[in-house]
Amino acid sequence: MDSNDLDTTPSVPPPPGHTPNFTDPESRSYQLYILIAFLSALVFSMLVIRLYTRLKISRSFGADDWICLVATILTLSYSSLILKLLWIPGGGILGIHLWDAPLSHYIEYQKGSLADSVLIRITSTTIKAGFFVFYLRLFGTVTYVRYMVWVGMTVVISFCVVFVILDIIACAPSPGEHGNWVAPSLIDRCGRIAVPLITAAAYINVITDFYILFIPLHQVSKLRVSTRRKIGIGFIFLTGSFAAGAAIANLVVRSDSRLFDRSDFTWTIIPVYATSLVEINVGLFCVSMPAVSALFASRFTGLSKSFGSWIRERRSPQPSPQGSAGGSSTNLANEGIEAPRLQPTPNDTNSFSGMRKFIHNIYRSGARTSVRETTTIAADDLDISEIDYNLHIKNMQSRQTDGNGRSR
Repeated sequence: MDSNDLDTTPSVPPPPGHTPNFTDPESRSYQLYILIAFLSALVFSMLVIRLYTRLKISRSFGADDWICLVATILTLSYSSLILKLLWIPGGGILGIHLWDAPLSHYIEYQKGSLADSVLIRITSTTIKAGFFVFYLRLFGTVTYVRYMVWVGMTVVISFCVVFVILDIIACAPSPGEHGNWVAPSLIDRCGRIAVPLITAAAYINVITDFYILFIPLHQVSKLRVSTRRKIGIGFIFLTGSFAAGAAIANLVVRSDSRLFDRSDFTWTIIPVYATSLVEINVGLFCVSMPAVSALFASRFTGLSKSFGSWIRERRSPQPSPQGSAGGSSTNLANEGIEAPRLQPTPNDTNSFSGMRKFIHNIYRSGARTSVRETTTIAADDLDISEIDYNLHIKNMQSRQTDGNGRSR
């Protein structure tokens, strides 16, 4: 079949009552155009804020930040690939009925579809690795949590490697097929292997998403902090439930033949791509939430404290002239004496709001609090500015080491 025939032959015969329309077909591709524009702007903005927070405020740029940067590049690359596969006049077939797509465009889609399948698996794995490396940075001194992190990371990376190898073997032309992307043997092999493989990946996504949520959240109930702070800390990590919800929605759509009809997949696959895009973009957004929350929490807390001080000043009675000259002994005793203040904690510009207290209380639940720690806790209750949590963990490790040495 020559190129002219490929351009004029529909990918599948149209159903009765329909004729192929290669010029101006019915399309729903605009739905993904809008979604991609919104999500791309969201993750790019979050990346800029994260880099600013880590480089300018906390000055603690680490491995999880590098992974987040790579994951953002991969996510935007995946979105660009989907844009290329969406229907536009003269190219792309996603968002139109399969019988409105010429066979030449279907062949190009087969190539892009393999790249799409491989790229989203690598992107999703990189985002999950970002979570795990961040947890190592937070919980590196908690032995059993560290094991949980390494087990989770091993599972997601191993599955990614196996998935990519099998997907390429199944859906790329073998040497005997001579680069023919619509060879019957290739289509049959890809359908037999890739479809259950992608379904398995959807299940793995759901399981690992909830596993990633469980690692920090199961510690929140153990914290010796107020319920309000527990809710605040839990909410930061619970944002990951949106990504888990998108993974579940993707699995449901894939499994429901009424929503995803494979005989007209170019039209019905739009919700599948939509949920996949939401999952990786929201996951990337959530992996930056703990780092970015320090910036906003410190700003809003400082503003609320300033406003609270202004209110208290207005409500407090103003000293009268008699009180200033010859008032009661209580006024004389308090006059000119500044209320006691706790000394500011060093390096409080290295703010990682909530995270240091999170780790501190994990250890505090299993260790006796010293006088120095009690003073620090009181200061923390009054001021949200936190010292660098890595430094705090190292200090706690050194105190535990000294304690073990004395016990021996």
